[in-house]
Amino acid sequence: MPYPTYTVDGVPLDAPGWRLAPGTALRPLPAVRTAEVQVPGRAGDLPVTGLDLEATTLGMTLWVGPRTPDGSPGGFAGLEENLAALTSLFGTRHRMLDLRFHVDADTVRQADAEVVTAAEPEVNVASATALLTVLFRVPGVYWRDPDASSWEALMGTESPPEGVAVDALSGSTAPIVDARLVLSGPLARPEVTDVATGGGFRWDGTLTANQSLEVDCERMTARVLPEGRDVTGSVTAFGPGSASRWLHLTPERVADDPYRRVPRVRLEAADSGDGSRIDIHARRAFL
Repeated sequence: MPYPTYTVDGVPLDAPGWRLAPGTALRPLPAVRTAEVQVPGRAGDLPVTGLDLEATTLGMTLWVGPRTPDGSPGGFAGLEENLAALTSLFGTRHRMLDLRFHVDADTVRQADAEVVTAAEPEVNVASATALLTVLFRVPGVYWRDPDASSWEALMGTESPPEGVAVDALSGSTAPIVDARLVLSGPLARPEVTDVATGGGFRWDGTLTANQSLEVDCERMTARVLPEGRDVTGSVTAFGPGSASRWLHLTPERVADDPYRRVPRVRLEAADSGDGSRIDIHARRAFL
């Protein structure tokens, strides 16, 4: 498979029967959902930070030929079969498509996407070839690693103001919104804060040495393990955006170096013990 390239639901878009045309774009930088706040007697607008981002779109053009999956010539019938295969792939409507950008063999970015429009294929009957243009939409804006990374640290009653670097998530360029946290006891009233934004959550409860608190930041749910008791109602979010989120792990540049980016968290509790720790499981996120 040539690099860079894309796949959809595991199907390469560079294959014997079709390939991405030159000039296929990389993922665009998402636009900000702007808000203009004006005050009489003051020039311009009030600055507003932390604005949400708009969904992004990504256009692709594919050259479709007559070759069969094994590379054999298929004539115009082969072209029709290849167009039918792509139509079936892009025409999925009952779920989101798994769109992946393969930078190289080891670097992959994944996004849930949908095809919102496709132009009528430009068919050359004589050569049994066609150009097919499709437009993908990424409602969730961010691209992510296909697999989650894990990180752990001890939890105490105090944390330095600069927090602790979540090294497993270094390199991210976007807030990580789908983290799953497991806080292991003994702990009393634990609190986790994203240093970059000041947003986070605290839980008004106590864990014994044999218990842990599982927090799903994407679904905004919490439960005590191993019994599975739901304690979502006793979790309090604070900071910017706390009405709609618990914790967004936001990367910050290290020493103003744009190539070094890492989220940092402050970990605190009213009481802790020797076995108190936190485990974070999340996928890195990218604009």
